[in-house]
Amino acid sequence: MGKKVALGFVGAGYMGQLAHIANYADLPDVTLAALAEGREKTAQLVARRYGIETVYPSHREMLAEAKVDAVVAILPYRFHHAVIPDILGASKHCLTEKPIAICAETGRRLAQLAKERGLVYQVGYMKRSDLASQYASRLIRQWQASGEFGRLRYVRVEMPPGDWQLQSPGPLTGSPESPSYEGQSPEPFPAWMDEETGKFYDRFINYYVHQLNLLRFLLGEDYEVRYADPAGVTLSASTPTGVTITLEMAAYHCRDHWEEAYTFCFGKGYVRLELPAPMARQRAGRVLIYRGAGEATAFEEPVFLHRWAMQEQARFFIESVRDGSPNVSPAEDAVKDLEVAEQYVRLFLTAGKP
Repeated sequence: MGKKVALGFVGAGYMGQLAHIANYADLPDVTLAALAEGREKTAQLVARRYGIETVYPSHREMLAEAKVDAVVAILPYRFHHAVIPDILGASKHCLTEKPIAICAETGRRLAQLAKERGLVYQVGYMKRSDLASQYASRLIRQWQASGEFGRLRYVRVEMPPGDWQLQSPGPLTGSPESPSYEGQSPEPFPAWMDEETGKFYDRFINYYVHQLNLLRFLLGEDYEVRYADPAGVTLSASTPTGVTITLEMAAYHCRDHWEEAYTFCFGKGYVRLELPAPMARQRAGRVLIYRGAGEATAFEEPVFLHRWAMQEQARFFIESVRDGSPNVSPAEDAVKDLEVAEQYVRLFLTAGKP
């Protein structure tokens, strides 16, 4: 283990505390150096709980005074356009929640700023860090390269709304006031969207942008949306190599559990990835494999360690900052999710207004 990475945090809300700060506190090669949080009592409670050295009322004061190597900024994505340029402009590596911004153009500017300064900017698509996702991605690439199980023909993604929190504990709270982002206005929606369309788009990128992103990670190639059904239940897409994709969204609702699956259908077999609820701790996903080539058919299910994707995401970020390891979810890739989302909404508008 080399030099410890000094981390600063912006935001200590539900996700900031439980999905991020708590996980970095468990890493031995990290120092929790500073927290920027406008809710004073909440900030003090969180700092005491996790051993954060210094608290600041704003991210700008933290950036000006604290000695940090990187910043984990967990705030509503509609404020990324105002806060993240300050962090990258201060030459600090950065991790934010998904999506990277509201508009694809804003995302491109943030990604370019990180690139120009040689900084790690990792976007919080933690599903890429799940041990099962990592395994499935490698296996799908192997099957595509070998051709043993035929051509990859179809991908089906199923993700109805469900209990994403899975009864996880609540955050520490001590102040009723809202966090301060120094009076910044939220990023507006793309100019071509009216208010109703903007709300529809916002719901979509808040909930289904994870699936848009993980699809690309598992496929290893880009894709374009070809069809959006008028009911808003499914979308269809295709890749340059001719793979057909269907994302099934709100076909039904799961009240007390979570269902999320990605099935990669080859001519002579399939790889199916099933992921747990985002806040399901000490659980990796599940991979089911059907091999239909050779002398006998076979079903397999690998066994993975009980590791939470959020914990793995934190570890990957620190390794990228400290050792220069590959960024598992780089900003320039996250821009593509907003481009796909805008494709979907444009097609949906031709089928019926949201």
